[in-house]
Amino acid sequence: MSDERSLKKEGEELAKAASESGMGSKQLQNIFRLTKTKPMPYVEAFIQRQIGRGIRGYSAFTKILELLKKYEDNKATFERVLMYAVMLVEYIEIEPTMELRSVAEPIVEKIVERYGSEYEGLKINLEESSVEFRVKTRRFHGNPKALAMDIEKALKDKGEFFKKNLRVWIE
Repeated sequence: MSDERSLKKEGEELAKAASESGMGSKQLQNIFRLTKTKPMPYVEAFIQRQIGRGIRGYSAFTKILELLKKYEDNKATFERVLMYAVMLVEYIEIEPTMELRSVAEPIVEKIVERYGSEYEGLKINLEESSVEFRVKTRRFHGNPKALAMDIEKALKDKGEFFKKNLRVWIE
């Protein structure tokens, strides 16, 4: 495996830890910025301070500390790992919903347009057995509950959503 690929893989692992532990992407970006402008001991102290304050993302913070120790003599490499983590964290957060999106989006768009509105986007939050859809529309003047129920019914007819608890919100 090439060196750059291994750095990307480490960044991806850090991004997964950040996503799973609830660390915000802004927090990860802030640490990346600090790494570019401050010495490594300062970054380490900052991470330790965040852990001490009980900020969300404990497992990601500990992973960053591990990487700091691993690359303590090579700041540029540590920066590259963080760069990949920052680039990938948002992708990793939506990755579990991508397959659902490809099935749901055409259905939702068709129903929204049938109501005479413009479809602007879809946010999907996936939990164990439930899926929450936030449908963004423009120029919608009808009953949002009726639209949400129609969308939910159409999605339930698809096999991917049959056994899931669906919640549809119109924004």
